[in-house]
Amino acid sequence: MSFWDWVYRYFEGLGKYILRMYPNLSSDIRRSGMHLYPEVYASFMAFMSILISGVTVVLTILFAAMKMYIIIPFLVPIPFLAYIFLAYLPALIGSSRAGGIEGEFPYTTAYLSMMVMSGLSPYVAFERITHASKVFTKTAELSQRFILLVRVLGRDPLTAFSMLAQRTPSPTARDLLMGYVTTVRAGGDVADYLNKKARLLFSELIVRMKIIADRLAGLLEAYLALVLLSLISLAVMYFVTVSFVSAVPFGLSPASLFLVLYILIPMISGMIIYLTDVTQYKEPWIDYRPYIMFGGLTLPLSFFLVFFGMLFPAILPPGHPFRSNILVSETYDFLVYPAKIFNLPAYTYSSVALSMILIIATLPTTIYTEIISREYKVITGITRFLRDLVEIRKTGLSPERSIIELSRRNYGVFTKYLRKIALQLSLGIPLSRIIQELFKKIIVWRAKVLLFVLTDTIEVGGGSVEIMEHLAWFAESVDAIEDEKKKNLRTLLIVPYMGGILTAATVIMLAVFMGSLQFGAGGSYIQAASTTLPAIVINTYLMGLVAGKVSSGSVAAGFKHAILLTFFTLIFFLASPLLTTMLGGVTQPVT
Repeated sequence: MSFWDWVYRYFEGLGKYILRMYPNLSSDIRRSGMHLYPEVYASFMAFMSILISGVTVVLTILFAAMKMYIIIPFLVPIPFLAYIFLAYLPALIGSSRAGGIEGEFPYTTAYLSMMVMSGLSPYVAFERITHASKVFTKTAELSQRFILLVRVLGRDPLTAFSMLAQRTPSPTARDLLMGYVTTVRAGGDVADYLNKKARLLFSELIVRMKIIADRLAGLLEAYLALVLLSLISLAVMYFVTVSFVSAVPFGLSPASLFLVLYILIPMISGMIIYLTDVTQYKEPWIDYRPYIMFGGLTLPLSFFLVFFGMLFPAILPPGHPFRSNILVSETYDFLVYPAKIFNLPAYTYSSVALSMILIIATLPTTIYTEIISREYKVITGITRFLRDLVEIRKTGLSPERSIIELSRRNYGVFTKYLRKIALQLSLGIPLSRIIQELFKKIIVWRAKVLLFVLTDTIEVGGGSVEIMEHLAWFAESVDAIEDEKKKNLRTLLIVPYMGGILTAATVIMLAVFMGSLQFGAGGSYIQAASTTLPAIVINTYLMGLVAGKVSSGSVAAGFKHAILLTFFTLIFFLASPLLTTMLGGVTQPVT
């Protein structure tokens, strides 16, 4: 007896009761792609709830016996939270699956319309998506299920499409499939329906870009107000409290300020990145290379510089042999060199060193990200190529010969790939085989979609002028969506920059100015400034990541913005003595 059989056998009654409590659970399970019967999953919910409740009771008794009463309130809600999580887990999985299908389906619809216009029946065209599992990853699962229903279980195609529509979590896919069934039963033109549906989906994508930009603008305004008010007001209150400690009987404690500056505000920045990711339109692929570079180089280099350039010189006594080691001493001297040159107060050394560390460690990843981002321009070249391919096909040349003729022209990044395609075509290698090999070198998902559709269009319909015209429109629509996305989101870039620059300038100048005054010369103020100012550097760096995510849809695009904002912060540190002089403060550094 398997685990699922055992669960269903002993918890079937409780499972049926749970299904009555959650009538939508069955449909959520079907749409999530979980290969379980609703009764079995509900029985599993009952089993896990009982198991977690029993473990929680045992732990509660154990901690009560050890008189660790403070932990017990955190244990009590665990069974309830686990039950709620299991109840909504299928809906969460279905939502994630729907997002992937929604990102692919406008392109899938355009592909189906061209296949039907080329002469294939909609059933065969839908089955061909299975061969494109590397391109249409999520939609290929629907195609495989369609083949299972028709060829294995013996359902007729219209019934299979209806069953798929009921099981898919994507409203767009459900609407398309049910619309197709209705069109066939009414005797309508399927090719015209798919063509118009594809154009409608692309038009809706462009409109959605504008709506997303408006939503992100409101989100960023709230983020800017929250971060500015929190960082500036709390820092000012803390500096005033420490400086006038004899006259101010109240104020922030160091622990409270540490919690806000180093935990709460970075968590808010992370939440903004997550909400932006949820709000933005996403393609069903992620380029992980910048993140691999960040994790493999930036993070280890940052930890190395922090330990040898900041931590060890701060915690070790001056005469310690490890502190006098050439690696530690030279690293520390290099990181604080700008602060010494500009005669900054000693309590700013750690912040200047941290700024140097973040800039140095992130710079290689930023350069690497900018280099590989040039590959994304291949879309523009493919779009121009497809438009020229339509025009040259009107002269009567075959698609293969037209590709060879166009290889003499310049299409930017796509030129090197096109010339390789033309060379292999002239040697008699099939186009489909060439494109499959090319997929290993081209990483941009939209480029793969266009090349795959071009290949299938030529193989199925011979690449007629009408079909190629439709393909060129498809490529131009893809390019227009990307342009609309950049145009609407680029303007939002100013909000994180404004927040980072204003925060850094205000807090740094205030800290150095108050530190230059006589009542700021005490050890408590130096300790307060040494605690607060590095948090400004960290939060400014995170604002750069937010700027990249908002303006380009990728956290990797924020590495350059993080470096720029951190560099501005460093400039404010170096320029702070000049402002102190202008305001009439004492220019001697506090040590």
